[in-house]
Amino acid sequence: MKILITFFTLLCFVSVKSQETLSIKATFFGHEEGFYYFTDYNDNSFFFEGVDAAAIEKFDLTKKSFIGKKFNITYRVETSKGEYGEEYYASIIVDLVLEN
Repeated sequence: MKILITFFTLLCFVSVKSQETLSIKATFFGHEEGFYYFTDYNDNSFFFEGVDAAAIEKFDLTKKSFIGKKFNITYRVETSKGEYGEEYYASIIVDLVLEN
């Protein structure tokens, strides 16, 4: 029994992969219905479905005072399930740094 439990524990650790983070520099354009909107220097639009607690403690993006401010944004992409069970990718902000 111990061998079986050890095997399943090891299997769980092997199957869990670390979450890769990505970074962009972009200007904040607003928050609406749970989404956070940004545009980068090439006018590419980005929206994020959520913000980790550590990042929201630094900058509460629900406040309009951050609109038009430039940020270095670190984010991760997660696979989520929609209302009808379909899979989609959701970008979540991990860290924010205000540019000077």
